[in-house]
Amino acid sequence: MIDLRKNRLTKCLIIGCSLLSLSAVAQTSVWQVSKGDDSIYIGGTLHILPKEQIPLPKEFEYAYNHADTVLLEAPMPDPSDTQAQMNILTTLSYKDGELLANKLTPEIEQKLETKLAEFGANINELNHFRPFMVSVILMSMELQKQHLIGEGVDAHFVKRANTDGKTLSYLETLDYQLQLFKQMGENSESQFIENNLAQLSNYAELFTSMTAAWRSGNTKQLNELVVKPLQKNDPDTFNKLLKQRNYNWLPKIEALFGNQQKELVLVGAGHLVGEYNLLTLLNEQGYSVTQISQQDEVL
Repeated sequence: MIDLRKNRLTKCLIIGCSLLSLSAVAQTSVWQVSKGDDSIYIGGTLHILPKEQIPLPKEFEYAYNHADTVLLEAPMPDPSDTQAQMNILTTLSYKDGELLANKLTPEIEQKLETKLAEFGANINELNHFRPFMVSVILMSMELQKQHLIGEGVDAHFVKRANTDGKTLSYLETLDYQLQLFKQMGENSESQFIENNLAQLSNYAELFTSMTAAWRSGNTKQLNELVVKPLQKNDPDTFNKLLKQRNYNWLPKIEALFGNQQKELVLVGAGHLVGEYNLLTLLNEQGYSVTQISQQDEVL
């Protein structure tokens, strides 16, 4: 097992913890969802955002300033919380002598070795990790290489809410997320790793396009860039990571209506575009969904 205190992958693992909800949208990615006289705000987020992308679009500021409660996907432990980090690593690691390399075809193992060599690492350092954790480490390495590391939208508002005394709430627990991520790529390890390696081949271009689409609220482009490829190349991950969680969250979001509070719900932008997205599910339940525009008078 990697020694967190000494190994050169430590920084990647810490960065990776903020990527776990990857599970990575004139308008921007904020919507007002209404029923009668009551409404909430739902914002699509990027879990990693370079510093030059701050300040955020002003629609986020408007929704945050008018919210009493901020809901996020799940609580994430502080990177300095060693016990919590070890829990993440333990859950996303193999036990009883299992190794990732033994679950990969020779071709995919070689492709993974080649990519890791670009970062000065090798498969032996990752062999104990499950596919999802390997994908997180690969992405964090690539983000560092491309100088794209930065605080995500979620983390930004968690700090703001703590400072401002706003209530923080969550749609699911970290333990639930970890058990979900533990299953990613199970029994299809080669395909899962191959898909992730393919994404890394042009990640800087993809990330730039994805960020531009997020800032402008271009749901069609976000769907083309993020959701459709996942749905086509890895339908099992699409179903578990996006579709099923959207259905799980639907009643929890509906329960926010009918009180005196105003809520801002922040979820990964991929949950708000494409098939079975959360906004469409709410609309089908009779809620009015309006994308906030920079030109709206309320702003």
